[in-house]
Amino acid sequence: MINTMQPNIVQQAIDKPLYNPTFFNMDYIFGKILDFVQPILNFLLNPHTWTVAGIISSGLSVVCLAIIIFSIVRMREIQLYDKWEIDHEIHEALLRDKERERNENPRWNYTLTLVESPNESDWRMAIVEADSLMEESLKEKGVAGDTVSELLESAKSNGYTFIQSAWDAHLVRNKIAHEGLNYPISQIETRRIIKMYQNFFEEIKII
Repeated sequence: MINTMQPNIVQQAIDKPLYNPTFFNMDYIFGKILDFVQPILNFLLNPHTWTVAGIISSGLSVVCLAIIIFSIVRMREIQLYDKWEIDHEIHEALLRDKERERNENPRWNYTLTLVESPNESDWRMAIVEADSLMEESLKEKGVAGDTVSELLESAKSNGYTFIQSAWDAHLVRNKIAHEGLNYPISQIETRRIIKMYQNFFEEIKII
């Protein structure tokens, strides 16, 4: 009985189809695909679509062109402004240099030259020259007094910060004038005294 059943089972397996066409309808599947693709094709093949796309593309091109032109113009404006600013700074620097040259005191420059001389006599002369410049400058500013001592005494009321430095420098000048070569002076000491005059001169704006 077992041997009789086995050939029947095998025969049934061979005769059974691998798929059932009832459940695999190709027309149905292609129909669905066509239903999905057809609106897309209609949209792409519609002349109105390309007209709208052309209008949009033209609009975007105009906007991009406007942005490019604006950027170029703006960059040019920035370059011109930078050039003007640089030229302005150079012009201002030249004006400052000319103003400084005009305001330079030739007598003071001569005094500084004497300080850097290797001769002790020039060091003494530098202090005497600086004191003389201080006397003339105070008189030009309307400070009352005939001598340097009187001028400095009157200048105290103006509240100058370096008035004491001017006094100390003037005292050294008096020692040089009265003691002559008996009063020893070094170049380092001369520079210190001249610095005192310089501080006062800068304060009263003559250098």
